[in-house]
Amino acid sequence: MNLLLRRDPYTLIDEMFDAFSNRAMLGSPARLADGAALTRARLDVIERGDAYEIKIDMPGVKKGDIQIDLNDNHVSISAACKQEREIKDDERAIYTERQTAQYARSFDLPQPVVEDKADAMFEDGVLTLRLPKKKAQQGKRLAIR
Repeated sequence: MNLLLRRDPYTLIDEMFDAFSNRAMLGSPARLADGAALTRARLDVIERGDAYEIKIDMPGVKKGDIQIDLNDNHVSISAACKQEREIKDDERAIYTERQTAQYARSFDLPQPVVEDKADAMFEDGVLTLRLPKKKAQQGKRLAIR
């Protein structure tokens, strides 16, 4: 019990919530071979007239580490967040929470998009995609011979 009193109460609450949500809703968090956590990137998809706007939270990621794949109406996004740690010979890590993580998200949009006119911007840990919708193809009436 003495250990609990010495710890930051907000950290305890965060740890209890994380433990509950990982067990009850998500299962154990996935780990890759190098120990990195595989995280499901949180996103919002908004339909704005002739395009979809997608905002994805990717804290700690660098722009060059993001990969976006578009195929018709299927969107796949992945990124690696590498935390560089250097501990010198005369130092010792007492407590560390920062770790290497990988973000991944894949989903289908209701309508195909124009890949050539898609736009992506990354600022302050948020990736914003603007994906124009393909115009609906008009059916063709066949003449009978």
